[in-house]
Amino acid sequence: MSTAAPIIIEVQDRASRDDQLEQATNLLKDLATSCGILITRHSFSTYTAALSVNVEYGRIQEMDLL
Repeated sequence: MSTAAPIIIEVQDRASRDDQLEQATNLLKDLATSCGILITRHSFSTYTAALSVNVEYGRIQEMDLL
């Protein structure tokens, strides 16, 4: 698995959230050689996107901490 720091995403509205999450997952897809991507919502405006060995290769999983 490649190592990459989680990408922190701060959003102001739904449109910017969708755009930023798409950009983050596209960046991580290039690095995800043996794992998947985990998107975590920490608050209504804060998300992280990270590689995760707990997510099957080729998949994107969402986790909501609210």
